[in-house]
Amino acid sequence: MFLRGVFLPDPSPRRAGVLGSVLAGLVLASAVLVLGWMLLLPLVAQERFVAATGAELRLQGLMADPFAGRATVTGWTLRAAAAPEASLLARGGAAELVAPGWRAVWSAATETSLVIESLDLHFTELRLAPDARGQWPLLSALASLGLPYEQGGRTGPEAVPLRLTRCRLKVDTVIVRDAATGREVARPVAWSREFHDLDHARPVVAALLAAARRE
Repeated sequence: MFLRGVFLPDPSPRRAGVLGSVLAGLVLASAVLVLGWMLLLPLVAQERFVAATGAELRLQGLMADPFAGRATVTGWTLRAAAAPEASLLARGGAAELVAPGWRAVWSAATETSLVIESLDLHFTELRLAPDARGQWPLLSALASLGLPYEQGGRTGPEAVPLRLTRCRLKVDTVIVRDAATGREVARPVAWSREFHDLDHARPVVAALLAAARRE
C-alpha cells in the first residue's frame, strides 16, 4: 500500500504467526528450564551438604532464586550420617535464606567469607547432646559448613567461613542429656531469638541450653 509516496507494509498474518510460535517456544523452554532447576536443586544441595559434613540433609521442598541469592525450604531433616539408623540431629519447618554472595561456596579456593544477610530457621526438634564418643555431631556439622562453635575456631578443610548478618531462630523442642541419668530428654522450650553478626555458634548454643535448663 502506498500513501503519499510512503510505503506502508501490510501486516502479515504469517509473520505474526511465526513470531507467536517463537514466543511460545521461548516460554515453553523457560518453563522446562525452571522446572528442571527446581527438581535438581534439592538433590544438588543435599549431595554437597553430605560431601562437606558427612551428615545427611533431607529437603521436603526447595524454591530458589539464584540471581537474588534467595532460597526457601518448606521442611527439612538433618541426621548425623547418610544412613537410616543414624541419629537425628534436627528437623524443622519453613526456612528462608538470603545470601547474594552464595557463589563463594562453589569455589574452594576462595579466601572470602560467605555473608548470609538473612536467615530465618524453624526447628521443630533440635539435638544438643554429645554422642557416645563425647562429640557433638551438630556442632561438628556446623563447623564443617564454616560456622565453628567458638570465635575463630576450626572449620572444615574446604569450608567457606560464614557470617550471618541477621539470624532469626525458632525452636520448639531441644533434646539434651540429663546430667543425673545420662539419658537424652526432650525439653519443650518454645524459644525464639534474633542474632546479629554471627560468625560462630557459641552464643546460640549457650542461649538454647539455658532455655532447656529452665524447663
